Amino acid sequence: MLKKTGDLRVQPPLHAVLSALTLVGVMLTGTWQMVVATQHLGRLEFASTWLDFRQGRTTAEVERHLDQAMPARKTLIAAANSVRYLLTRGSDAQVRVGKDEWLFLTDELRFEPAGSRHLAARAELFGAAARALDQQGVKLIVALVPDKARVYADRLSGARYPEYNRLRYQDALNALQLQGVQAVDLLKPLILASAREEVYYRSDTHWNQAGAKVAAESIALAVKGSGIEFEETLFITESAHIPVERPGDLIRLMGLDGSPDTLRPRPDRETPVTTRQEAAVSAGGLFDDAAVQVVLTGTSYSLRGNFHGYVQQALSAKVLNTARDGGGLLQAPTSYLTNDAFHSAKPKVLLWEVPERFLYAKLDGELTWLKKVGLGD
Repeated sequence: MLKKTGDLRVQPPLHAVLSALTLVGVMLTGTWQMVVATQHLGRLEFASTWLDFRQGRTTAEVERHLDQAMPARKTLIAAANSVRYLLTRGSDAQVRVGKDEWLFLTDELRFEPAGSRHLAARAELFGAAARALDQQGVKLIVALVPDKARVYADRLSGARYPEYNRLRYQDALNALQLQGVQAVDLLKPLILASAREEVYYRSDTHWNQAGAKVAAESIALAVKGSGIEFEETLFITESAHIPVERPGDLIRLMGLDGSPDTLRPRPDRETPVTTRQEAAVSAGGLFDDAAVQVVLTGTSYSLRGNFHGYVQQALSAKVLNTARDGGGLLQAPTSYLTNDAFHSAKPKVLLWEVPERFLYAKLDGELTWLKKVGLGD
């Protein structure tokens, strides 16, 4: 629809036109889907007693069959999510849409009332773990990953990084160091690097390849500065030279991973890189099966942006990556420390990557963790 302004006709914004067309399409398709789905109900047998109906079993079964009988269900959901995004430029409770289509995880912006108490408990746990590992000849080094929203506070829409979390990163560093834990400050180098290039993905929670490389080099300086020596193993990182589209996890959380680019925030583009072992030097010459001297554990940050590869290259040492997606703070180190691989061949360094917000979240198994992994009584 056109609206008059004097003698001029103002064209409605493109996103409004797309939203209207998509909404009409969703409504028509949804009507057709429901008609198709209900045609199958007559041939189905349902739990149909009065008790079944009263306790919800009948309606739940009807809903399940309708859901299964709608062949375009996922497409409809993606279209509906696209309409919501185009009309409101907003998202769901898990994602905050910032400036220039930058996306942020709302968990990074949340206030945790008991956060200081949770941090103190976890810092004490890390300190006890560091002392127990040291007795076994293993140096624990914690790499503290700052919030994307902290590094890119200027990309938040309508508000700055929340004041109640402003000191959270530095408080976490201080708490760990007071417990005798060597904690690597990644905030300063990432902020410095962000003035030159993007160090986090726009559409993803995690650091990108540039940020992962900066973090890896900072960690390598800290490891080498601790006086630990490794048998040198050389690594080289090679580029595929062809950029590819990379829709991030925040687009998926918004339910827009199945939508075309015109109906969602633009995804990142990145040229894939691969780090490979070039050569390993020892007293006997070249070798391929050197004992792993560094173990990396932690979260999905260690699985993004070629972080593992960059750590190996920066350290000139083989690194075993035991990090896990979606495992929270403790799952990956628990699996490694209770595995025969740890007991039979202990590394010189255990590098534990930890997102800052994880230290403030509700406690989940921390009080019994040391005993569970054999590091405490």
